[in-house]
Amino acid sequence: MDKFMKLAFELAKKSNPLPNPRVGAVLVKNNKILGRGYHKKAGMPHAEIEAIEDAKRKGNGNLKGSTIYVTLEPCSHKNKRTPPCTQAILSNGINKVVFAMRDPNPLVTGERLLREAGVKVVGPVAEQRVRSLNAAYLQNLLRKPLVAIKMAMSADGKTATRTGDSKWITGKEARKYVHKLRSEFDAVVVGAGTVKKDNPRLTARLKGARNPYRIIVDGDLCIPLDSNILKHKDGKTIIAATEKAPKSKISEIKNKTNSQVLVCGAKSVDMRKLILSLSAMGMKKIMLEGGSELNARALEAGIVDKLYLFVAPKIIGGRDAKGVIGGLGIESISSAVKLKNMKTKRFGQDILLEFNLQK
Repeated sequence: MDKFMKLAFELAKKSNPLPNPRVGAVLVKNNKILGRGYHKKAGMPHAEIEAIEDAKRKGNGNLKGSTIYVTLEPCSHKNKRTPPCTQAILSNGINKVVFAMRDPNPLVTGERLLREAGVKVVGPVAEQRVRSLNAAYLQNLLRKPLVAIKMAMSADGKTATRTGDSKWITGKEARKYVHKLRSEFDAVVVGAGTVKKDNPRLTARLKGARNPYRIIVDGDLCIPLDSNILKHKDGKTIIAATEKAPKSKISEIKNKTNSQVLVCGAKSVDMRKLILSLSAMGMKKIMLEGGSELNARALEAGIVDKLYLFVAPKIIGGRDAKGVIGGLGIESISSAVKLKNMKTKRFGQDILLEFNLQK
């Protein structure tokens, strides 16, 4: 192993940024070390940024033609507290990157972006050593999250009237239990239609309850900026958008709200990629709260493990009233999604049916 990469590993050992990986970086030009750094703590600058800033503090500001040795593929995604390292590498004229291991986080495409920009990229050069160094990070990243759908419907399977009125299908006891459920999950996911129609806050309104991350699937970024869900100040709101979303709207959301935008698909939000991305950020229990089209897309993507189905003793009727699952639906009964391990609970006049999906 190159002596500079060995030094990068020594720096990485000083790092303790869980749930993020331990990473070290060394900047070199003409066989001389210009700067070095490591990722000290989650939310603080990454190793590459630390090395760049270290070089500048030492009067080595001209980094054109330099090489950076880093123990993990440089990050490229923007849905986090620190800026992407690929951009810093490009803007400082660093023309060669040597990395020890590709980042298994599905959000990271640093190697591809650097190559496309003309940077010479070498790696992976010491993958097994990184796996040993970052065992905890990799275990968390690769552990599959539990994905559940929570639905509320009338006895005839409707989630709203033909005019869209849905408040309230279930009673107070059932709604209180939903808040308890939210506090037990790491993230709650809704579609843009639910945000525009119901304007929810998606909080766990119980004493001492933990609020989950709030995820909005909004490919075109069409929800109003004054929506309740964007008014939280805790930084736990994420909007899943697509590549066709206007860049000006992404900037506006970042500047005017305390929310993050996660680009997760070309023409439509890729539900599987979204769930894997949330899992990589440490969210291992994820609940979808509608609407019907989002539920259908999640089932079609094969990401759902569990259903919470609240049934109220009411008849809504109407051919135009929505059911709990949208989409095109299946063509034959043999293609139906099969459920197992049914459990029942009663909340006032409402019944909760819990199912696991048969994989």
